[in-house]
Amino acid sequence: MSEGLFRERTNRPGMLVTIDGPNGSGKTFLTEAISAELLARGVAVHSTHQPSATSLGHFARDAEAELRGRGLACLVAADRHQQVDSEIGRQLDAGKIVLCDRYIESSLVLQRIDGVETGFILAINAGIPRPDLRIRLRAAPAMIRQRLDSRQPDPGRRFERSAGPEQELELYEEADQLLSESFGVAAQIYDTTETDAAELGAKVAAVIEQEWESRR
Repeated sequence: MSEGLFRERTNRPGMLVTIDGPNGSGKTFLTEAISAELLARGVAVHSTHQPSATSLGHFARDAEAELRGRGLACLVAADRHQQVDSEIGRQLDAGKIVLCDRYIESSLVLQRIDGVETGFILAINAGIPRPDLRIRLRAAPAMIRQRLDSRQPDPGRRFERSAGPEQELELYEEADQLLSESFGVAAQIYDTTETDAAELGAKVAAVIEQEWESRR
């Protein structure tokens, strides 16, 4: 099960940083804060998200409302592979730091909520680039609920309603353990319960820049 998920590292000049965590943990705000901080430091950075901003990515996001199980898992994986080829890979080849809001860790959580087996998820995502730095967010369940309740209701965002924060947090712990122990990709973990996004963004940006400089 642990063979072949990640594409072997190459001498690509860029750096892939993935940001994952439960719905309501602050991934999007943190990604924006990190990007702004790195740009202010003069670092070449490209921000993206999954599902992608392409027509396939929009279709995958819209399909969440009705499509379930292996069908949705395959659609999400197809969008990820396409995005790697058409966007992420090119930005890495251009020597940029790529910040990706959601990656394989999210599939190992959301598709499992839908009843998809871990082995199947790994198989259909085989060959994606290995993250150079993996960021995982967590927060207190009560704070996650408060944030989700403050959002405009969206019937299409099924996973925000189908699983409570406790289940998501537990599954992210399991996904983190799998990626760390079976694939050697440890995560930097940050609790966002009471953390200001801009302050945390500056902190994480410093960690990324330090790793970036060490790689260069």
